Amino acid sequence: MSNARKRARWRLEYALLYGLFAVARLLPVRWRATCGRSLGLCAWRFFHIRRDVVLQNLLASFPSEMGEAGVQGLARQVFAHLGVTLMEFIAFTRIGPEQICDLVTIEGREHLEECRSKRRGAIFTSGHLGNWELAGAALAAYGYTTSFLIKNQSNPYIDRLQNEIRRRAGIGIIRQGASVRHLVYALRRGEFVGMLADQDAGNDGLFVNFLGRTASVFRGPAYLAFRTGCPILPAAILRQDDGRHRLVFTPPLEVDPSWDEETAIRELTRHHTARLEAFIRGHPEQYFWVHRRWKTQPPDRSV
Repeated sequence: MSNARKRARWRLEYALLYGLFAVARLLPVRWRATCGRSLGLCAWRFFHIRRDVVLQNLLASFPSEMGEAGVQGLARQVFAHLGVTLMEFIAFTRIGPEQICDLVTIEGREHLEECRSKRRGAIFTSGHLGNWELAGAALAAYGYTTSFLIKNQSNPYIDRLQNEIRRRAGIGIIRQGASVRHLVYALRRGEFVGMLADQDAGNDGLFVNFLGRTASVFRGPAYLAFRTGCPILPAAILRQDDGRHRLVFTPPLEVDPSWDEETAIRELTRHHTARLEAFIRGHPEQYFWVHRRWKTQPPDRSV
């Protein structure tokens, strides 16, 4: 595709998304969830956006738990949830810290407070589950200085729009590819560094079992923990039936002093991935199954 056509496509995508944002901001709060759910179901039914990917992922992850009809129903819930999540993200610019604190309850807060009392940073790992963007806004609203490692979007206009919304919500941003030194300094200042560690990490990742299949997982969270001595705090934000959210932190994963680097990376990666898997299995309709999560496989395809 030529540069001119690419820029034209970027501008069209941005215009459509910005138009949706403009309309959504005019809606009363009580209508946003309904409109988001309808938007997601339209994407499922009429546009078939990554529909086959979602169905394949669900069938492979839950081969014995549900039949084809069950998977179809779950897939519709996934798209409806994504629509609601998008509408909530749009609303970030219209709600303040107090409203976010009313919307999100933090469970396992004692783990955050323990790190803060020791003036010690921590690595917050999660995945594209629930309203993952709201997790960062909630931490900022509760007074925890947190920066998230953010992957650049291919469309620079949408990338700029997303990150402006994040900044307004108090979410710190560290661009993927930033110097490791930058992350280390943030942790040593006692800050929290957030990473969504559930995307395909390519051939450089560590291969572990995830939802019954071998997946390539980024080594970064475990490497940072080994390098700094800071704990990993696996967590997830989960939508509740009443429209509120629970941001749940599980007990910290610490580096064993007897581990060498490779052992630390292997063990910590395996454990924080297993914690995320447990959250997903409990709330599969809230996971971002549109990822081609298992794209990269080891040559021998062993776990």
